[in-house]
Amino acid sequence: MDAARVGPARTAVNVNGMQVPTVSVVVPAFNVGSYIAPLLRSLSAQTLATFEAIVVDDGSTDDTCAIVEAHTDARVRLIRQANQGVSAARNAGLAAACGAFVLFLDGDDLLHPRALERLTRTLERHPDAVATYGTFIKIRENGERQPGQKPLELQRYPSGDILAQVIEQNIFANGGHVLLRRDIALAIGGFDRRLSLSEDWEFLCRAASRGQFVFIGQTPEVLYLRLRSGSLSRNAARSWERSLPAVRAVLDNEEFRGKFPRRRWTALCRRVRASHLWEFGRVNFCERRYDMARSFMWRSLLIAPTVKRAAMLALSYPSQILDVSLVGRLRFVDHDR
Repeated sequence: MDAARVGPARTAVNVNGMQVPTVSVVVPAFNVGSYIAPLLRSLSAQTLATFEAIVVDDGSTDDTCAIVEAHTDARVRLIRQANQGVSAARNAGLAAACGAFVLFLDGDDLLHPRALERLTRTLERHPDAVATYGTFIKIRENGERQPGQKPLELQRYPSGDILAQVIEQNIFANGGHVLLRRDIALAIGGFDRRLSLSEDWEFLCRAASRGQFVFIGQTPEVLYLRLRSGSLSRNAARSWERSLPAVRAVLDNEEFRGKFPRRRWTALCRRVRASHLWEFGRVNFCERRYDMARSFMWRSLLIAPTVKRAAMLALSYPSQILDVSLVGRLRFVDHDR
């Protein structure tokens, strides 16, 4: 985190006398007045000076817009629109972006001070790559680090053609730790407005189908992912029906299917369904909806059994009885509030 070790700030491209930013950070914002100020401060603290931040207010009814307008960093600008959903807000920001690279940062998350500098430097060093990404840390609503997380040094992420991994596991928290070439984001059509859950996963699958992703290393982290009890993603994750459109969009994608031998694609589709069933069950277990959770966890194991998931399911029973989170991934969310 020592900014003194970072080289001089990158000079923005000059086109027809205009300063063009290197990176465009697109921030969809809906009623995030309690969180947007820290996000803006994390942007202003970036060691990469040549960025623009486009906050797209998606019909907020709180003080989100007032806080953004009061922020004194000239690199931050505000776009307002009637409420249309997070995908429409991201697409509006993408359409207004000027940078060669783009990062989609949720309105309640934070960036490490060196995030943009490290991501940009790596992407510039890999001209054939379409994106770079780093690690993330989960934080509570109050900004404290979520306990029980796997140490960054022990985390492993792939580089290269990672389409299969992204489809199967959704290895990204969201777009906040992924830097994309803007022309790629535009070429694949932005985010699918029809999806209300996992739209970032479906978008990043399409991006990964266009070329290589480069992992920049475990430390330091790029993103601080805020976990909020009332967030749209957490509430929507309780409904299996809300998950299905994104799953179908990925598994019915003919471009994806054409990149794999038939047998491998069939097996991959099976693992994708199992992965989403498991995640749905896991989230509901953490929310103490035990019967529903185990129903989906068992369905996941029947489709594509793994030793790890079988062990977690087995440990879920004493965890419920003892009221102790025996596995980090099955941590009760009310213990962290």
